[in-house]
Amino acid sequence: MNIAIVLNTIYVFNSFPIIWVMTQGGPANSTDILVTYLYKQAFRIGKPGEAAAVSLITLAILLFFAVMYVRLVMRGREQAA
Repeated sequence: MNIAIVLNTIYVFNSFPIIWVMTQGGPANSTDILVTYLYKQAFRIGKPGEAAAVSLITLAILLFFAVMYVRLVMRGREQAA
């Protein structure tokens, strides 16, 4: 169950296809998320370096979330035992 929660959060965080098909970032970039911003920077504007930096920031955010979630789950198991 715990792994499913972490993987689902990562999946939702990177929900690129639905946003891109529906709005492509929306009017005045109102529906942009990090992944659509990254795609625009890399393939539309032609700034692969900035897109790589955004992808590393995304990785850091997701890694932080996963580590904090695992710590909370482990702490809860220790208190239950």
